[in-house]
Amino acid sequence: MALFTDGTISTIDELLAYESSLLDVARTERIDLTVKLVLARQEIGIQLAMFLLERGSGDWAGIAWPALELKRVVVTAPLKKWHIFHTLALVYRDVYNSQLNDRYKGKWKEYHRLAQWAAQALYRIGVGIVADPVVQAAKPSLSSVAGPLPGATYYVRAAWLNASGVEGNPSELAVLSTGTNTLLVVQAVNPPANARWFNVYVGLKLGNETLQNATPVAAGTAWTLPATGLKQGGAPGAGQEPDSYVRASGGFLRG
Repeated sequence: MALFTDGTISTIDELLAYESSLLDVARTERIDLTVKLVLARQEIGIQLAMFLLERGSGDWAGIAWPALELKRVVVTAPLKKWHIFHTLALVYRDVYNSQLNDRYKGKWKEYHRLAQWAAQALYRIGVGIVADPVVQAAKPSLSSVAGPLPGATYYVRAAWLNASGVEGNPSELAVLSTGTNTLLVVQAVNPPANARWFNVYVGLKLGNETLQNATPVAAGTAWTLPATGLKQGGAPGAGQEPDSYVRASGGFLRG
């Protein structure tokens, strides 16, 4: 699962799953859906930060935890729903205030209600927390060196691993077209302080990226495609699972 601080929690396509006419509404009312996604994340972040601050630090299952911070929060299913519904509520609130149309007021109020429901579900189930957050990797740096392979277009993602071998959320895609008689070279960039290694996922088609390195690649070094070419490895992961959950009742649950 992604961390809350990795970036975008939900996408416009996920908003469209609830409101198929949303693009038309946004176009007519000149609403930037990307901005609304960001604003919803910021507002939810403030509420989560207050929730965590009230619960302070803890000794969970023998592990001395530092202050509960937003950077440790995992995007679980109820948190994602909260973000989707809150974004839609912001959109239809603006549309209603522009049009004063009761149909849009109904949508605003309904999505506001659903956002509250999702927030309550999150607090009852528990906010997912990780002890050692591994941030999403930036797009890797791609280059090529001389080698025996023909030219190709490579789709590449990278993901950091911490000292325990836990993998963070994979990067967004980087793309490189190489010339003939070359080998692809991948360098993960801007390693966080707790990154020890990285994994490399490569494919020749968009969405077909698979793990290429047999063992994790040390941070600060580069991975070069073998002369044998790509292999069929595992698909990219989805980030960290929570180690524990912080509940509104004050209870802590081990993940």
